[in-house]
Amino acid sequence: MQNGAMNRKVGVVTFNNEVTLIGDGSQVPQTITGDKLTDFDWLQKNGSEKSELYMGKTVKETGSNLQDKVMAIEETGPTALGPAVLTSVALAAEGKPGSTVVICTDGLANVGLGAFDEAKNEK
Repeated sequence: MQNGAMNRKVGVVTFNNEVTLIGDGSQVPQTITGDKLTDFDWLQKNGSEKSELYMGKTVKETGSNLQDKVMAIEETGPTALGPAVLTSVALAAEGKPGSTVVICTDGLANVGLGAFDEAKNEK
């Protein structure tokens, strides 16, 4: 994005057994854990409220720092996919029309909202 979209805003949300809101990389990351991972209303409100603070800078301003943070991401343990998606959508919803959420995961959603290991299979 640094080559052709310097004025766009990009944010990162990572997830394992917790959700980490990195955003544009200009703030201290927020870690979301515990019961908050199953609280739809809290996750949505938090993402919406944190949007301006965590998504306030452009790629031009934070691209190098954000790239370093992305390159430092490592796979670990469980997958809080649902809470991370809800947080990401709430952040993006405060952006410009056409904002996009891209999801990359290597695991099955098994922590918090949308955990498949808690789904019941009726026979």
